[in-house]
Amino acid sequence: MRLLHISDLHAGKSLGRINRNEDLEYALNQVINICKEEKVDVLLIAGDIYDKANPDHESQDMILDFLTKIHTEGIHTVLIAGNHDSYDLIRSYKHLRRIARLHVVDRPCKDPKDCILGFGDLSVACVPYPNERLLTHLHENPHRSYTEKVANYLKAVAKHVESARYKVLLAHLMVENAKISGTERQSTVGEFYAVKLEHIPECFDYIALGHVHRYQRINRAYYSGSLYQIDFSEKGMEKFANLIILEDELQVRPIKLDIKRELHEIKVDHRENFFEVLERLKDLRGLFKVILTADMRDSSINVKKKQIEEVLGNSLVRFEIQPLDQDNSERWYKPQSIDLVSAYKDYYERFLKQKPSQELIKEFIKLLERAEYETHTA
Repeated sequence: MRLLHISDLHAGKSLGRINRNEDLEYALNQVINICKEEKVDVLLIAGDIYDKANPDHESQDMILDFLTKIHTEGIHTVLIAGNHDSYDLIRSYKHLRRIARLHVVDRPCKDPKDCILGFGDLSVACVPYPNERLLTHLHENPHRSYTEKVANYLKAVAKHVESARYKVLLAHLMVENAKISGTERQSTVGEFYAVKLEHIPECFDYIALGHVHRYQRINRAYYSGSLYQIDFSEKGMEKFANLIILEDELQVRPIKLDIKRELHEIKVDHRENFFEVLERLKDLRGLFKVILTADMRDSSINVKKKQIEEVLGNSLVRFEIQPLDQDNSERWYKPQSIDLVSAYKDYYERFLKQKPSQELIKEFIKLLERAEYETHTA
């Protein structure tokens, strides 16, 4: 049996004024071709189908078109919800199983056996993003830590796949020691949410994870990563789909994806020959963030900015000025890349002149999680 593992599509993602759906569609077309060429039996999608809980119609149309094309190739698709997805929206796709080979698990099931899907000799245990409040509702002790609750749930799920010849875990969660890219939602990738690998039952032949955007293997677990460079923290990052061949011996082969518009961060020093800088920019392709170091008293800054805009046109996503004395200035946060946990720690230390306790940080993270949950279920 041959499986393909992908995750973190983030349909509807925008970078500044640039909609990223054409980058995603370019990647999804490659996924379809891989499924055909490699004779894939089951496509595994490990969550974060959409970038927002309430995606626009264009994004939903693209995803449904992709799922329909996979179905017409005779391939089964298993899809779970991620932390960016609305549980209820993903649940509405369940009805498609009547007319398509689409199998959806929208949230951790009250009865773990309901999260198991069978395909001949293969059992797929599905664990959508395990929201803490939802886990607590599933007869869990509210005083346990988040990671204890997840570990217990994984054990309960594993019991229902023991008899299968091949066993796969499809989950959207943070595993300890995973290397994040910086694009992930910061309130869900900290230590509080990191599940130890040893807490994932050993019965699984392959562990297909979503949530972290960097392709990586952590012992027996794999993050396939996002399908395209989502923002500038992923610049230069290669993207993959993971082919899994279940035979007498497990084979895993990453298949590199082509990137439609690569992301580039260009730093321009005020001492450089600006004419040469402009000539260099003319030859580049992709989407750009340009950081110009400059003396804020320099009257030519606006002229340089305009010239860069003329050269890069619509490919310029963001332009920033880095003052020469920035190292001595107060710390500031860019709204598009804010880490709320770090911001809170910084605020606490600056105004109270002491570091917050680990218990306080955990409570702050819980509040972030609750706010995220309320947003997704509103």
